[in-house]
Amino acid sequence: MGINLPPENCFLTHQKTTNYSSSSDLIEYTVKINDQNKLFKFYSDHSNNPYVEKNKYIIHALLLNEKFPVQYLKKEGKVIDNDFLEKLINESVIPRFPDEKIENLLNYLHSIQDYEGSRIRFPQIEKGSFARSLYFKNHQELVFYLSTLINLGYITGGERSTTAGTDIVNINLTYAGLSKIIEFQENESQSNRCFIAMSFSNNHNQLREKIKDSVIKTGYHPILIDEIHYDSDISINDALIAEIKKCKFLVADFTDHKHGVYFEAGFALGLKRPVIYLCNNEDFDKTHFDTNHYPHIIYSDLDEMQKGLENKINAWIN
Repeated sequence: MGINLPPENCFLTHQKTTNYSSSSDLIEYTVKINDQNKLFKFYSDHSNNPYVEKNKYIIHALLLNEKFPVQYLKKEGKVIDNDFLEKLINESVIPRFPDEKIENLLNYLHSIQDYEGSRIRFPQIEKGSFARSLYFKNHQELVFYLSTLINLGYITGGERSTTAGTDIVNINLTYAGLSKIIEFQENESQSNRCFIAMSFSNNHNQLREKIKDSVIKTGYHPILIDEIHYDSDISINDALIAEIKKCKFLVADFTDHKHGVYFEAGFALGLKRPVIYLCNNEDFDKTHFDTNHYPHIIYSDLDEMQKGLENKINAWIN
């Protein structure tokens, strides 16, 4: 038995814990997630701060979707604390706004449909865990969004009252729902393209190749506006905007502080595309106040940058 007994319920998932035998002065326990035992380590005086407690459903969702950093779930792994959890909550690329939740839910329903017109059957898992796996706070929020899809005409279904509350049953995607999914796809929400915004100075050719290589290694197609051949009657600004719209996410390197990089990153944010921020260590202190509060990969050498970028894409985009 470990030196510090674990809480009865996990700090992050509220599931029952199993003590992990260890001689360290930590709280260590395992929790079964997706039929696998995950090891958690906390300092002996840990308790969730109010922000983490309010948003721990996000942490549970990341665990269920296997997007929680694995270096914190190993026998020799890192210790979890509130600073790490706050950063994880804030940096996670998840559906946060109502329209994003609608899109995510509708795409999920389509993904589990046997064929167009077939009734949709949810997996047989605990309701709260299932709702959180779709980034909802609880089952009631999932029911609300299913009801919204019915009101929008994207699905059909009926309400059923249970002792635990209301459920939506007999769900089918409608033609309007299928058309909406196609619209989402045409808007490149499922794109394999990554727009790269950076200084095009010849001094950064090696940086350019390292960023492109990282994007390719993680399964995406890098897009740089100066490498695109577009019709002469299309302005570079129109081409730039069109290409960002087609991309799933954007990598912005702020080394040299080019105004175009700030514009491109801001435009991507306005489209609710994830943005990964990079900057050379020597230049970071000069970055503008409207972006430097976002988490950056700050690097002093290109190998460090490449490793950090690949880890970020794998953690937040894939």
